[in-house]
Amino acid sequence: MKKYILLGKTTSENTAAMLNKPQDRREIVQPLIDAFKVEMSEFLWITHPDYNFLAVIAGKDDDEIQSACNILYASGAWTSFSWFRAFESNEMKDIFEDSSKKMASYISSIQVAEKK
Repeated sequence: MKKYILLGKTTSENTAAMLNKPQDRREIVQPLIDAFKVEMSEFLWITHPDYNFLAVIAGKDDDEIQSACNILYASGAWTSFSWFRAFESNEMKDIFEDSSKKMASYISSIQVAEKK
């Protein structure tokens, strides 16, 4: 499974709802997590100026993650919600090894311009 980072900023309405009825949102969203067969290792409320939620999940592919995030964002509880792929150190090493093998085939626009 691939690893992903989810970042979000909740609305003031969401904050009001949490004040009126405090909730453990991880428990409440577990059925959605199960529906997408996602594994969640972190579900965190954070004190970042642009985000107040961060999750680390593992899922099958980008399409599944985008589909799940569509549901979350459409809920109206978020002013922003985004996700991106994350790589373990050994995965990135393999990616750089592949790039290294193929980089001689690339000619940049700067190289072309310098040949004039």
